[in-house]
Amino acid sequence: MVEKYIMVGLFLAILIFISYKSYKRIKNYNDYNLAGRNTNLPTLVATLGAAEFNTATLIGGASVAYMYGTVGIWYTSLIFIPVFGIYAFTVAKRYRRLNISTIAEFFDVRFKGKNSELTRALASLVTLSFTWIAPATYLAGLSVIGTVLLGIDPLWMVIGITIICLILSLAGGLLTAISFDVVAYIMILIFIPVLLFVGWNVSGGISSLSTVYEAKFLSFKPIWDLENYGFAAILTWALQNILLYIAAPWYGQRIFSAKNEKIAYKAMLINTVLIVVLYGCVALTTMFTRAVLPDLDSAEYALPTLVLNYLPSILQGFLLVTLLLVGISTMIAIWNSAVSIVINDIVKRYFAKNKTDKYYINASRIVFIILGISTLVFALTFVGNILLALTYISVYTALLAFPILAGFFWKRFNTQAALYSLVVGVIYVTIALLNNFPYHLISPIGVLLSIITGVLVTFLTKTEENSEYVKAFYKMVENKVDDSDSNLGSTE
Repeated sequence: MVEKYIMVGLFLAILIFISYKSYKRIKNYNDYNLAGRNTNLPTLVATLGAAEFNTATLIGGASVAYMYGTVGIWYTSLIFIPVFGIYAFTVAKRYRRLNISTIAEFFDVRFKGKNSELTRALASLVTLSFTWIAPATYLAGLSVIGTVLLGIDPLWMVIGITIICLILSLAGGLLTAISFDVVAYIMILIFIPVLLFVGWNVSGGISSLSTVYEAKFLSFKPIWDLENYGFAAILTWALQNILLYIAAPWYGQRIFSAKNEKIAYKAMLINTVLIVVLYGCVALTTMFTRAVLPDLDSAEYALPTLVLNYLPSILQGFLLVTLLLVGISTMIAIWNSAVSIVINDIVKRYFAKNKTDKYYINASRIVFIILGISTLVFALTFVGNILLALTYISVYTALLAFPILAGFFWKRFNTQAALYSLVVGVIYVTIALLNNFPYHLISPIGVLLSIITGVLVTFLTKTEENSEYVKAFYKMVENKVDDSDSNLGSTE
């Protein structure tokens, strides 16, 4: 146990050093908010991967594999083929061409005229709601890791991690987050395969799985009659993630920071392959864990318990640091997105226009502190239901995908259609959640109603496709331009 505490201490010292170096690199608010829009390909691949590879999916998704075998591989790994593949082919280049800072700024650039401000405000509220609550699910995952591997009470683990994340993230904003992501991703690429090998070795290999799983849980044939995690739920989860990531502010922030559109596109394609492989390794490792630890009280304890019981202290320390860094980097990534939304979409737009860069940087740090306190409160309610909590809070953000895609690919789609499609979707999803509708009747139906509403309103209202702002928008997103000319969406 002493060795693990020493390694955690060394790990914190390294993060403090990285945070300080990021702080010294900050020259203006653009550096703090978007890393100077200068992120290269290897760095972007690392930060996209680390931002997705989070403790909520890692611990929660792994628990599905522990209980239901290959269902967990579907749920945590294979769904990302369409999720990130579609993102790469539809919006990655287009987002970067717009030179925007937040997802809500897309609505500002694409939709003008009557109700345009209300549409943008609703988009800001929806994206902020996810980024404000989601870090608590990752913090809940970290508390599980701390409880098993360090013997720390979940309450103190949550408090400690929150304070550490706050101190580290205040310094350099997105520059700090990306620097942490690079370190985290290097460790992920090294130690996830190590963990898979350990699970395979101690369990006796693939043949051991048939002793603890029914045949249907070792096949990739869809299982429809499984409560909570049947194939209908998997398809729903895949659809929701496709839509969620198109509108995901923390992914958007990283794509916006890319040096150019080609880097944004290539990074997403590479990220698709790596995430599918890495999450597949995690799910398979958890299946091996069940072969040697079949009677755990909680499936969410599977991975950390494997580490605790079957790895030497030095490897336990490295894997503990890797798991902690995964959670911390993702928390800071999404915190940064929430802060960016508050500052760019609310403070700069409505309350403090044309202030100095120093003013916005200091305002960002104040928002970080408020966000950290609220994360503490939410996190303590999610332990034991991490994946479901993450699932339910993502349904609102997924509703933004249709107006974004329609805005990019359908010139006739207008401001009224965007607004009413959002309003109808939000109302339905809220009613569905409050009345405990089955999961597969929440997000898919909400999105379907949103699409139907958007299409009907588009054809029932006056077209704006010949307006100058629409022509300017499509000229920007459909043509390759130099970064120096990409100023349509810039608010800096």
